[in-house]
Amino acid sequence: MDTITLIRLSCARLVISLIVAGMGALTTLAESQLTIPTRLFDPGFLEGDCNYHNLTSASDGNLYFTLGTHNDQIPTHIYRFDPTSEQITLIANLSEVLGESPQEHIPHGKIHTPLIEHDGHLYFGTHTSYYTGNLPNMTPPVGREPYSGGHFMRYDLDTGEFEDLAQLQLPNEGIITMTVDQKNETLYGLTWPTGLLISYNLSEGMLKNWGAVQQRGEWGRLPDEWNFICRRLAIDPEGNLFGGTDTGKIWRFESDQQRPVNYYENLNLTHLAPVQEADFVVPAEAHFFWNNWRTILWNPNTESFWGLQGGSTQLFEFKPATGMLRSVRQLRAANVDTRTRRNPLRTQLGFMLGPKNTILYLAHAPDVPVAGRPDVPSSIHLVSYEIDNDRYTDHGRLTSADGRRVYFTESIEIGADDHLYTVAWVETIDPTHAKQIQLARSEAAPDEQEEAVYEMMLVQLPTWDQFID
Repeated sequence: MDTITLIRLSCARLVISLIVAGMGALTTLAESQLTIPTRLFDPGFLEGDCNYHNLTSASDGNLYFTLGTHNDQIPTHIYRFDPTSEQITLIANLSEVLGESPQEHIPHGKIHTPLIEHDGHLYFGTHTSYYTGNLPNMTPPVGREPYSGGHFMRYDLDTGEFEDLAQLQLPNEGIITMTVDQKNETLYGLTWPTGLLISYNLSEGMLKNWGAVQQRGEWGRLPDEWNFICRRLAIDPEGNLFGGTDTGKIWRFESDQQRPVNYYENLNLTHLAPVQEADFVVPAEAHFFWNNWRTILWNPNTESFWGLQGGSTQLFEFKPATGMLRSVRQLRAANVDTRTRRNPLRTQLGFMLGPKNTILYLAHAPDVPVAGRPDVPSSIHLVSYEIDNDRYTDHGRLTSADGRRVYFTESIEIGADDHLYTVAWVETIDPTHAKQIQLARSEAAPDEQEEAVYEMMLVQLPTWDQFID
C-alpha cells in the first residue's frame, strides 16, 4: 500500500470519527432538552422542608413517605398516598405518636432512613434535624431538653398502629440510615453524628451497640479524625452486612467475631476508574461523599451489589462472593460534563432497581433559568441503565404542568399503578404563598431554600414502561 493511499485512508477514518463524535454530541444535546411531564400532589405541610430516602410502595397498594422539618418546634410527619383515589392522608405526627412534647425537648425532625417493609410492617429509624452548637453537645435554649436519641420503630399496615421498638438513649444521636435483615429478622442502623453501628433483633428484643465504624464520624477533628457517615447500608439476602467509609474502605460485619467489623484489604472505592484528567487532584475536603458510596442496593439478577460513588456519580458493581469491585459508567444527566471525575451536582438517593434488570436514577443537572424568577440549584433528569444491554439513556428533565421547576429529590419508587413517583423540592412562584412558607419554616430552613422558596410535593411521572423497553 503506497503512502498516498495510507494518507487517504487516515483522512477517511478521521472524517468518520468526526462524524460519529458529532452525532454523539447532537444526541447528548437532544437528550438534555427532552422533558418529562409530571403531576404534583401537595401534602399541605408548609413546615415540611425535606425528604431523605423514604418513599415506599407497600403491599397494601399505597405509597408511604415522610416530610421532615428543620423548625425545632415541629416533628416529622408521615403520609400515605392512595394511587387509586389520589388522596394523601396524614397518618402520624411523631411527637404525638411517641408522647413527646416539642416544647419540652428537641423533636424527631427527620426520618432519614428508608421505610422498609417486612412481615406486614414498615420499619424505620428516627433522626434529629437540630444542629445548633458544637457536635455532639448541641444544647437547645434554656427550658428545653436536647434531642433524646433515635428510635427504631414500625408501622402495622393492617391496624395502622405504630410501635416503638427501642431507643438509642444517647442525647443528640439520631439514626441516619438503616436496613433490615429479612432472613434473621434483625434491624441494623448507623447513627449520626458518631457513626455507631447498632442492631435490634426482633425475636430477642434487644438493642446492641457494636461501636463506631467510621473513626469519630462527623464530629471528629478535621481532617484526620473526621469521616462522612455512610448514608446507606448494604445487605444481601443471607443477611451479610456491608458499609463504606469516606476514605473509600469497605467493611463487612461478622457478629460472631470478637471485632465484628472487618475491612477489605484490597478493595477500595477510591480504586474505581472514572474518567480522570492528567492534572486531576483530589480536593482537600472532608465532606460531600467524595470516596464512599452514596447509595447501594442488592441485585438478585446479578447476585451482586450495584451502587453510586458519592462525588463522581460513578456506577459500580460489588460482588463480595468473589471479591470483585468494578467500575461500570458514570450516571450523569446528558448535559453534565463526563470528562472530570468530580460531578459538581454530586450523587443523590433517588436510585432503584427497576423492571427488566434496569437501574433507574433521578440525576441532578444544571438549572434551566426562568426570566423573572430566582435561580434554583439544579434540575432533575430521569436516567436509566439497562444492565443486560449496557445501555444508558437520559429520558429528560422533570417538568410540571403549571411551569414550576422540580429541582431536588432523594427518592424514587414505582407505585401499584405502575407510575414512577418521587418526593421532591418544587419551586413556589406565588409570592404570597412563598411568604407563608418562609414564616412557617422560620430561619431554620435547609440550604436548599437559600436561593428559592420551595414546597415539598409528591411528584408523579409517567408509567415505568414509558422508559423501559
